Amino acid sequence: MAAEPARRHQGLLNNSSSLTYPTTFRGQIQRRVSLTGEAYFEVAKDKAHPFVVSGSGQEVKVLGTHFNIKSFKEDQLVRTTLLEGRVNVGSIDKRFHRLLLPGQQARFSGNNLDVAQVNAEMVIAWKNGYFRFDNTPIEQVMREIARWYDIDVRFDGPLPTEKLSGRISRSKNISKVLSALEASKTVHFKVEGRRVTVMK
Repeated sequence: MAAEPARRHQGLLNNSSSLTYPTTFRGQIQRRVSLTGEAYFEVAKDKAHPFVVSGSGQEVKVLGTHFNIKSFKEDQLVRTTLLEGRVNVGSIDKRFHRLLLPGQQARFSGNNLDVAQVNAEMVIAWKNGYFRFDNTPIEQVMREIARWYDIDVRFDGPLPTEKLSGRISRSKNISKVLSALEASKTVHFKVEGRRVTVMK
């Protein structure tokens, strides 16, 4: 995402994500973009031209801040995490509205918007080249891995109930990542080309 003089804004997209925005924001009151997937933003302060990110029924309005939005279609929640500054998070239909402070995460489901304190650095681990999991269900772990490595994940039998914690570099090849997960003794994998089958 390009930056214009005197109105700096930068965005970093995660895999399987897209951002739609105009070729220039000149002459517009709001700097408005639309997100599908996950992105990290750094937006310079400009009270006269607020930066607005919309997607999945949610709208985030900022005056100048660092924040992350995770809004994949297959996830049940849109998660907005604030690292610096302040943002207003709300539904596009204006039914819900919350002000976030640094270290807080808004979780929007379409019918509800709640706020929790989180480890913001863990949330943006993807931006720094890592998968980070903290008591994370295997289904969610495999969604993250499938997006990054562009693989097709299938589950053979019931989903394992155990949850995983740890950090893995995204620069490792897929076989090393799967081996690290198997070392937890909670899952095993069968790999056939781009298809990975998860078994207990």
